[in-house]
Amino acid sequence: MIKIRSLLILLFCLFVQFNTSAQSYFKYPHNPVIDTLNTTNPNEFWTRWKTDPCVIHWGNDSLRMYYGTNNYGVQTQIGTAVSLDGNNWVEKTDYPVLNTGPAGSWDELDVETPGVIYVLSNPDSMKYMLYYSASQHDTTILDTLNQGLYPIEIYQIGLAYSSDGVNFTKYNDPTNDINPLYQNSDPVIRIPSTTGGMPDTINYLFSSVAEPSLFYDSITSTFKIWHIGLGCSNPNCSGVSDFRYRILYSESIDGINWSSPILALDIGNSGDFDSKLIYAPYVIKMGNEYWMFYGGNTYSSGTFPFFSQKIGLAISVDGINFTKIGNNPIITNGPNGSWDQLGTNYPSAIIYKDTLRVYYSGMQDSLFNFNPNIGYFYLDSNLTNDLLSENFNCCEIILFPNPSTNTIFIKSYSSLFDHIRIFNQSSNLLIEKSFMPTNLYQVNTSTLKNGIYIVNTFYKGENISTLKMIITENDKR
Repeated sequence: MIKIRSLLILLFCLFVQFNTSAQSYFKYPHNPVIDTLNTTNPNEFWTRWKTDPCVIHWGNDSLRMYYGTNNYGVQTQIGTAVSLDGNNWVEKTDYPVLNTGPAGSWDELDVETPGVIYVLSNPDSMKYMLYYSASQHDTTILDTLNQGLYPIEIYQIGLAYSSDGVNFTKYNDPTNDINPLYQNSDPVIRIPSTTGGMPDTINYLFSSVAEPSLFYDSITSTFKIWHIGLGCSNPNCSGVSDFRYRILYSESIDGINWSSPILALDIGNSGDFDSKLIYAPYVIKMGNEYWMFYGGNTYSSGTFPFFSQKIGLAISVDGINFTKIGNNPIITNGPNGSWDQLGTNYPSAIIYKDTLRVYYSGMQDSLFNFNPNIGYFYLDSNLTNDLLSENFNCCEIILFPNPSTNTIFIKSYSSLFDHIRIFNQSSNLLIEKSFMPTNLYQVNTSTLKNGIYIVNTFYKGENISTLKMIITENDKR
């Protein structure tokens, strides 16, 4: 018999799309979980500011966070930290996991906003794929004088690989090495023009692409990416007053060559919290839906006096066409004196401790304009008591619904798994999938006939469970 607790999780996963607007989110009461300016060692000053988190599962019930970090806003690089509970973090302070490029390269000024995925089917040296935003001066990228039409920095999206999630190597296409900009590494998503011509304003890729969120669909072996494009509100762009951020979507088979971007989410209407800026998307698969957490602003300027960033949520069934929920924003600035009083932005969502956590950057007054820290908020549900309690340690692995028709979910309560195999009663292997370590995985079973099947789950090659699955549907052939 499924325990009452397991049943609650089952219902949450299956029916979350029906009550999204009714859900409430609460900030973790002991935020921030990673502080800024907490080092007095000059060799670690590069870690003073921490922002733009990306959190992934790491080992058995641990988390790893990647984030942009710098010394009072100077030359952002990417750092990392690990945690056994998601609340207390141990930072890596000896050197960044990703550095800026050499002088003259396309990523000379900053590397930031990491988006990390784990692809088990990749070669060992490429298991971890870190996508990032990187910048260079507009006059260098566009080979033209800045006449006030472009921002000072141009952002493009790069990729780095790693076998261990710590030591990364940037992607480099040797055919471009003749160009000093791309001699050491190459962006995988560029602005449309790098030869001094007018970039594409129709597709909103006027002068920057940045802030990647990644998802690998193991069922279709497809990479999906959501990112911002800085463009104009109309094809006849007249300058900075017309600049707009939009969230775009592309697909790829190899994670390097991407389809032409299409619009996934636009700025809001006048009076909405995201009427001027929409940015920093993070997409997570929740049952049959894609949930996009994103930042929004009512000011087109991001300068200190105008900070009003808040976090909203949009839902999609196909990952392309998103609809904002009715009670946005879901998270707003904290009160005066709080760690996030100036703004909340750059969300990163993950299922952990049996609920949905969203890590995010918050900003606070300081002597040096502002300083960012990292905390999280969580989804209010029947399961949230377990978020703050470390006492629950059930060792079940279940699948549901069972019997099933076209889709099953596999849920683990105590450990991660990264591989499944489905056999029929004659021990013939019918479905095999590898994916980033997780505790909740969705499987398409529409190709299976009516009958009884065996589902094995694995973690790092070790079989951790054997489950029985029943497929039944009257019109299956």
